[in-house]
This record gives sequence, structure tokens and C-alpha cells, in this order.
Amino acid sequence: MLDPLGRTVELDRAYRTLCRGARFVAGPMGQGATRPESAVPISHRHRSKWIGNGLRELDRFLHHLLDAVAHAHGLGAAPGQRNSANKLRALHAALGRGGDDYARLLALGSTRACLFHCDGILRSRAMAAACWIGLGRSGTALAPETGTMLVILPADLQCVGHFYRGLADDLAQRP
Repeated sequence: MLDPLGRTVELDRAYRTLCRGARFVAGPMGQGATRPESAVPISHRHRSKWIGNGLRELDRFLHHLLDAVAHAHGLGAAPGQRNSANKLRALHAALGRGGDDYARLLALGSTRACLFHCDGILRSRAMAAACWIGLGRSGTALAPETGTMLVILPADLQCVGHFYRGLADDLAQRP
């Protein structure tokens, strides 16, 4: 079903869902909606798992939006493709668009894995560099050492939320 602007209802719903998730990560999740003391750097193992799960949810919302965009353009969705960076790259290629979000999405995958599966402990130098890029920080030479905990600042989650909102706007071609 098409809305008055020619977008499918499915696309609009997926867009709004990703935007709400991005707003949550950038706002309440990053600021600790229920606990003001969590506005300090996030470096507790249980918080790491919680943040990793939140980032994983954002990625799932992005997958739904990618499928909705593909469907709206008459392309076959790729529900079996689990890597959002590859899925976005394939969609951009099919639509004849460019995009430079591939590396950051890959890095966010490493960030999620570090937070969720490794309790926020950086297991390798490559993981540390990827997490640094995923969080939107520059200068990978400044990334923390292997074996230390990835400390996430509220500003990092705001940056990630804004990144996903930008992806949503670009995919749905909204201002």
C-alpha cells in the first residue's frame, strides 16, 4: 500500500522505527534515563551488555528498513543476509547510489560484539581500532590497549544514534 508521497506503508513504518531507536540510543540510553549517575563513562560489564544489545537492536531496525527500501523499489529483499554493511552496499549498488557507510557499519559490528560477547573487554588491537571507528572517534592510534575495557561516553552513543538517523534519512530519501 502506498502513502500519498508514493512510499509504502512498510517503508514508512521501518523508517520511523529506526528513527525512534536511534533517538533512544542518542538520548535516554546514552544519558541513563533511569539513573543519573550513568551519565558518566559507561564501563561496567553489565552496562556493556545492555549497550551492545541496544546497538544490536538498531542494526535489526536497519535490516528491516533495508528490506523495505528494496521492496519499495521492486528489488528482492535479502532476508538471509545478516551483515548490514554488506546488505547496504548491495542495495546501494542495485539502486545506483554511492555510499561510504560500509566501513563504519562493519566497525559497529565489532563494537557490538565487543560489548555484548566480550563484556566490553578489547581482545585485540584490531578490535580496539574497529570499536574506535564504530563509535565515531578519530585517530585509531589513540584507541585503548588490548585487554582493557572499552569505555563508552554518552557522546559516543549520541554519535551512533545520529549516524543511524542519517542512514534512515538517506535510505528513505527524507530531508
